[in-house]
Amino acid sequence: MRIKILITAFTFAFAAGLSATEADDAIQQAKEAQKEAAELGYEWRDTGKIIKSAEAAAKEGNDKKAIELANIIIDQLPAVRKQAAIAKNAGPRF
Repeated sequence: MRIKILITAFTFAFAAGLSATEADDAIQQAKEAQKEAAELGYEWRDTGKIIKSAEAAAKEGNDKKAIELANIIIDQLPAVRKQAAIAKNAGPRF
């Protein structure tokens, strides 16, 4: 009986560790996307706020929400790149 309890506890602890790692990885990728957007000069207004919300959700143990929030930033990066490329040729056309 004790062995079953220990195995179950270990399994849950291991699973919780994996999800925390996934959330941390997603947040790290979001921070890298934020850094690239800043280097391009087109970091969007709420990027930092969303990352802070993702970090707060991860600290609360809500890894699913943390990953969803981090993915918002990661998914914005192609649009930021496109915006930066379009802005290079922006200007008046007479």
